[in-house]
Amino acid sequence: MTVRLVTDSTSCLPEEWIREFGITVVDLHLVTEEDTTVSTAAVSPDALAAVYAELLEDPDCTGVVSVHLSRELSRTWQSAADAANRFGGRVLVSDSRGGAMAYGTAVAQCAWAAQRGLGLSATYDLAERLCRGASTYAALESLDNLRRGGRISALAALFGGALAMRPIIVLRDGAVALAAKARTTSKAHQRLRALLRDEVDRGDALVVVHHLDAEDRARDMATEIRKETRYPERVMIVEFDEVLGWHLGPGTVGVSVTELADTAFPIPGPPPQVAD
Repeated sequence: MTVRLVTDSTSCLPEEWIREFGITVVDLHLVTEEDTTVSTAAVSPDALAAVYAELLEDPDCTGVVSVHLSRELSRTWQSAADAANRFGGRVLVSDSRGGAMAYGTAVAQCAWAAQRGLGLSATYDLAERLCRGASTYAALESLDNLRRGGRISALAALFGGALAMRPIIVLRDGAVALAAKARTTSKAHQRLRALLRDEVDRGDALVVVHHLDAEDRARDMATEIRKETRYPERVMIVEFDEVLGWHLGPGTVGVSVTELADTAFPIPGPPPQVAD
């Protein structure tokens, strides 16, 4: 008997983890008008209810834990909560208060633990704990995309664009905030690593470098982080999904840090070798 995990596409989960841990991922979508993307769309309660019902039809499924993008950023959590009310406590919904692999790694760890016998309430509690301690920082080329999507104030967007500054944002506890700024992309990446230095070298941290159309920059970031941590094998590279990417803009490089609850948790693939 197994608890099943459901999440949405902004968790940016690698396909390997989705398959191996039996995670169900529902897609958030871009909304396009006249060949131009104008907004993003959450998942409906009915769509999520259909997902839960199908999972619970399996006699081996004892319950569902559904973990989603911060409710401050998307209505998907509310849709999940509304849908869960139809299943008499067999579906528990967690607001990650974060985005990207900050909560994607939490979902994967919960699914792995559930496969090993963790019960419904304990799986939910683990998701809550891991998500509450997680964070995502991102170095953007500008704040224009976040302002367009209504995710940060016009004042902050103006501040971030002043003197061609590169903004560094943080997503933690459900909200997006401006963490720092730099005059160039390379300086912004240096500042980003400095902000995260203590977190990435913790013995219980899983680190994910994200990017949008900036693979070389992400590899450089991962290489530098691996030099700064005693646990280089716990540093991954995962591209942002299209919904987060639309809000952040091309050229963005981010870093998510989440607690590693069990060092036996399998991290896919060996990291690239760091040159001397």
